[in-house]
Amino acid sequence: MWTRQVTLLVVAILSTGSASSVAAAPPSLTPFGFGQIKIGMREAAARRLGLRAAPNDGVNSFECRIHAVPRYPGLSVMVERGIVTRVTIGAPSRLRTDRGLGVGSQEADVRRAYGGGLVITTAAYDDAPARDLTFWLPGKTRGILYETDQKGRVRVIRAGGKAIEYIEGCL
Repeated sequence: MWTRQVTLLVVAILSTGSASSVAAAPPSLTPFGFGQIKIGMREAAARRLGLRAAPNDGVNSFECRIHAVPRYPGLSVMVERGIVTRVTIGAPSRLRTDRGLGVGSQEADVRRAYGGGLVITTAAYDDAPARDLTFWLPGKTRGILYETDQKGRVRVIRAGGKAIEYIEGCL
């Protein structure tokens, strides 16, 4: 009986390619960053993790630039004066925060996940009931901001320091 179970396990592993071929879940977005991409790290170190260089084009410059992360469509990284200050997820990303929220989550889910710790403000460019829901860690040096649309769905999530409050990115 035992040898049959081992044989079935070996067959299952071989049919998937190998025991290590099972894809690991992507990291979660937190107020501290995304996986190895950490708020406060140097841009050069972050670029070694797969950021696609943003051009110096009048919007992106050394002062502030936004990099894409091709491995994760919809994920972007803001760098100011050579330091990572914000990580953002938007469509078509299916990534999640450490609280299990992502693009398309409902505002009610964000409220449940953070409770009374949320600061809720009117969205800058959308009519109510679109909102920004911001959660700051003690000291307000790291936080996470959820932008919702008029239907109460999360459309963008920004994590990091003060840069999460920038409405127009580097502009």
